[in-house]
Amino acid sequence: MKKILSYLSILGVAVVLWGCPYKSTVPLSAATEKVNKQALGKWLPKTELGKASPSYYVIEKRDSLHYDIEHFQFNDNDQEYTRKQYIAWTTRIDNLLFMNVQEQASKEFYLHRLDIMGDDLMILYQVTGNIDEKFDNSDKMREFFQQYMKLSFFYNTDEVELIRKKD
Repeated sequence: MKKILSYLSILGVAVVLWGCPYKSTVPLSAATEKVNKQALGKWLPKTELGKASPSYYVIEKRDSLHYDIEHFQFNDNDQEYTRKQYIAWTTRIDNLLFMNVQEQASKEFYLHRLDIMGDDLMILYQVTGNIDEKFDNSDKMREFFQQYMKLSFFYNTDEVELIRKKD
């Protein structure tokens, strides 16, 4: 029994430290910012480089304000890629760019900070799910982000470096 409790406590600590992305029922803002052409293309997480079947993202322009994002992950059991589809748009607060990401057919938004570092590198910072505040309107959430977005606790610790895949 002690061994089971020990494993459960370790699992609980791992979940807290790893963190989940922040989810909201409202976006950070409505879509008003034009699509950034530097973000378009096929992107691989740096940790996937060199793998035979890497996970990757394809970001395309949906319209002048929205992105279509497809996330491809290789399923070893089925020996094929699975795909998740998202709609996204960006919100700029001061000099930081945030991406509102909504899985198709979902009513929830995931929020990420996105640093575009030239044509071949983007860094994605996941807003931490450890934030307890829930918002019923975008203006209040934006005020909260503006107040805390520059603090380290605001993001999960595992930033994702995305490298442009050139075919």
